[in-house]
Amino acid sequence: MSRRLWHSLLIPALLLCSSSHVLAAAEKTLQTRFATIRYSQDREVGDFLWRITGKRLAPIDGTQLVKNRVDELVERVETLLEMYPSPFQFSIQLEAHTFEDPAALYSHRTRTITFAVDRVTDGVLAHEIAHAVINAYFPAPPPEKVQEILAQYVDEHLYNLY
Repeated sequence: MSRRLWHSLLIPALLLCSSSHVLAAAEKTLQTRFATIRYSQDREVGDFLWRITGKRLAPIDGTQLVKNRVDELVERVETLLEMYPSPFQFSIQLEAHTFEDPAALYSHRTRTITFAVDRVTDGVLAHEIAHAVINAYFPAPPPEKVQEILAQYVDEHLYNLY
């Protein structure tokens, strides 16, 4: 078999294998009452847990704690904003790499919050959940500045309920 033919067969085969491996790796999920958490490595769940709860557990031991904490924050944000969209579902995408700025982004189009796992905190999570709640509550999303004012209100009062 000629070298050129071998390369023309090998390269597409490698690309197919690597892309299916990436897709399989990205398919790990945790389902909460409100969110589908997507991640590619178990370590990301452990890091996410530590960043939003201050606890270090094995990813398998911490999955229920992650689910509970996310749902608890959603309920707290809804209470602070007095907005209870129904049904309310969104996604959280955990990314191992660090974004330049900001640490998290919410996309209304996909209803997804994307986090740099090494920079997320419970406050950042609550802030982005506020954007998700606000966008789900109103028939048309309010202007970004209005959303940001409400999300900053959540930042300021997140722990005042206790």
